[in-house]
Amino acid sequence: MNTWDCPADRATITNGIARAVRSTGRWLPPHLLVALVIGTILSVAGCRSMLELPDRAKRSGYDPQQPAEEGWLFRRITGREEPSATSQPSSADSSAAKPARSAGQNELGNLHQTADNGTAVQRTSANQDSGEPLPPADADTVIVPRSDEEEEEEDFILFEIPKRLGKLFQPKRDESLARSLYQEAAELYRRGRYEEAAAKFKKAAKHWPNSPLEEDALFMAGESYFFADRYPQAENAYLELLKKYEFTRYLDTVAKREFAIGRYWEQVELSKPSMLGLVQWGDKSRPTFDTWGRAIKAYQNVRLYDPTGPLADDAVMATANAYFLKGRYQDAAYHYDLLRKDYSQSEHAVNAALLAIKAHELSYQGPLYDGTPLEKAERAADELLTVYRDRLGSDREEVVRAKNEITEEKAMRYFAIGQYYDNRHYYGAARYYYRATLREFPHTKAAVLAAERIRQIDGLPDKPPNRFKFLTDLFESHKDEP
Repeated sequence: MNTWDCPADRATITNGIARAVRSTGRWLPPHLLVALVIGTILSVAGCRSMLELPDRAKRSGYDPQQPAEEGWLFRRITGREEPSATSQPSSADSSAAKPARSAGQNELGNLHQTADNGTAVQRTSANQDSGEPLPPADADTVIVPRSDEEEEEEDFILFEIPKRLGKLFQPKRDESLARSLYQEAAELYRRGRYEEAAAKFKKAAKHWPNSPLEEDALFMAGESYFFADRYPQAENAYLELLKKYEFTRYLDTVAKREFAIGRYWEQVELSKPSMLGLVQWGDKSRPTFDTWGRAIKAYQNVRLYDPTGPLADDAVMATANAYFLKGRYQDAAYHYDLLRKDYSQSEHAVNAALLAIKAHELSYQGPLYDGTPLEKAERAADELLTVYRDRLGSDREEVVRAKNEITEEKAMRYFAIGQYYDNRHYYGAARYYYRATLREFPHTKAAVLAAERIRQIDGLPDKPPNRFKFLTDLFESHKDEP
């Protein structure tokens, strides 16, 4: 005879709703009340029909209506006294009566924590299943307590409502159906009906998730879309494969496809720009929105999922070049520096350093602004002249010229600070920075200008005259008063 009961789930639902109401401190809005009702229905719907309790459970006095019931098997393992039908034993009485360990009995098996009530359940041997008494618990027995995470799960059961609703619409897991769909899709693929094959492959993957067949089906779906020139759908299928199977055996092929798709989108956007640079329609080989941004994302996926692969440095270089052509020099410089740092042995290392110097110089806004781009450009130039000096060839003169320009810009920064104080008649501070320009950068144009200006302001007071001396003296006199 079957019985219908789900006390643990009902207790969880009741506690979760009560805590949610107490935490709000006010009446819940109507839409949240509706969500509570739906969650309650779904949770109760999760209860399933249970078989009648085993005889040993009845003899041990197991009561499923008690939320704190430790269970008949737990009492048998720990040797607690079996409660009578009329009264429940106290904790002291139940822990007092423990059978002695009989000679020749084996040690208890491994303990496993159950997912329902957090108590320790023990795997018993054959002689224990036959009705022989179990040995009492000792120091070897480990009872895993209920964790705080499980309590939080009960508190936040409301947030599982969307997840439970989503499960209602998931396809049924069916291995035979998935294999049948896969074979049909493979036949369509061989016939060149790629879009139909892609749909079948995706359907096969959904009917057998988390399996080798799903991995194969997702890859073949991407391949089908790729050869059908539906690159947005192909990129989505490849990305889904990489997210679910990060170390897929198709990683090398997927990286090649991602790079090719990104390259195509970048070039087609340069030749046929989207409307306002964002929207296009009519070309199914391109995304509807932000073709250029999706190209950058495809490049980044190559490095993200295959950072040590043969195309990782190519993807970083392509990303940097794309930013450079767009005039986003700071982003371009960042990726050039990234390639120099993470892929120093790449064939693109020299070109990346040369373009990094140019990108940093173009992102520099002048002597009155941040000088970090100049510092980074100088480091890139020094790296070229030391580490890659044998690979520079005719580019060496270009690097030396760029380094001289950087030195001129750094000298001009000192001179600009001196001019700032000079224009405000703080000639003492101005002379300090002019002399620093001569000392640090003696062979620059800024040094010539600084020397000329030092001669012009020679003998002038360090600070401008105080034209409001009567007011400052007044405040000084008040400061001295007690």
